[in-house]
Amino acid sequence: METVNVVLEELEETSRRIMRRLVSYSKHVDRRFSGSQVSALQTVEFYGSLKVSQLAECLSLSSSAVTLLCDKLIHNGYLQRERSFDDRRVVCLVITESGKEMLQQLLDKEKEVVCRWLTGLSAEEMRQFSTTLNRITENVKNL
Repeated sequence: METVNVVLEELEETSRRIMRRLVSYSKHVDRRFSGSQVSALQTVEFYGSLKVSQLAECLSLSSSAVTLLCDKLIHNGYLQRERSFDDRRVVCLVITESGKEMLQQLLDKEKEVVCRWLTGLSAEEMRQFSTTLNRITENVKNL
């Protein structure tokens, strides 16, 4: 019977292999985008309008990092900056129609990639995998 340490070692090695593959979003989905850029588009679309500092908090990134990644999205027409009607000093990020269309294309490609990665797993195995990943996510949040 396997000991917990042996199982943990196998899980650590498997996790490292998966993480190395997942880290390069652009290699699997679209070379023009990073995973952080896609997360930024998703978050801005969800909230409708966000200040850079709010987006940075949502993404757990620094404001300067978010500014850099958003500058590229703005340059390519996927996001735009708009001044607040209430306070003209406040500038918010808003997703453009082009950004919404691109985001949908990226999410569709992501789904295809994930489906390929999960080939051969039954619905029950996928459900258990999802449950386990959600539990791990909660553990990480609580650290």
